Amino acid sequence: MSVDKLIDDARPIIQRAVQLDRAQHHEDAANAYMESVDVLLSALKLMDDTDKRKEQLRKTTAEYMSRAETIFPRRTLKVIEAKQRRITAGSVGHGYDRVFGNCLDDKLTKIEIFDAYVSAHHQVINFLRFCELVVSRAPNVKVIKLTTGVDAKNQANASLMEIAASLKEKNVQLSLEFSQTIHDREIKFNNGWIVKIGRGLDYFRRVDKFALGSFDQNLRPCHETVIDILKVDPRTM
Repeated sequence: MSVDKLIDDARPIIQRAVQLDRAQHHEDAANAYMESVDVLLSALKLMDDTDKRKEQLRKTTAEYMSRAETIFPRRTLKVIEAKQRRITAGSVGHGYDRVFGNCLDDKLTKIEIFDAYVSAHHQVINFLRFCELVVSRAPNVKVIKLTTGVDAKNQANASLMEIAASLKEKNVQLSLEFSQTIHDREIKFNNGWIVKIGRGLDYFRRVDKFALGSFDQNLRPCHETVIDILKVDPRTM
């Protein structure tokens, strides 16, 4: 994505943030400001040092961050444990049960998934498998919220609605949000776990239909990625 496209994407988010700020909807305004900051930071990373816009954009980004903190101060995460799982290209043994297993217990009631790409068929299947694992390991989960790109609304909405209906039978609500500017890929568990994955849920390689790994994720080769797993005080989330 180009710098100009990212800056254009940020404009309507900033306008929404300002409108919410003026209306004194402080939490929503702060979230919108920080959403625009994420986009602008992505633009800054792509900018060459000779770009005359860079210094002004850096100042503007800092102003929005400061405004968000002023109107809705956020608590600092208190990290209890941090570990990293490095997945090398072609390696196996990284099924969702092994990556997320420790995050699922009887204290978990809500999960928030931020993944820009849950639109292609195999990506929806990955999400379904994640939901299956959650339902089987977390008996008290009530809400799964997925925030993904707008492509999912156009390409996979019917499939996601089927998953929602199936989850409802298990007394679990699937909440969907489609964003034009989502960049983060992380999963938040309200029992205190946060998992950040460079590739989101889509880190498995494609295998032949009748090859090992078609159903057992732990036998499927993976793409290279890094997974950061944080255990935090849930009161600071």
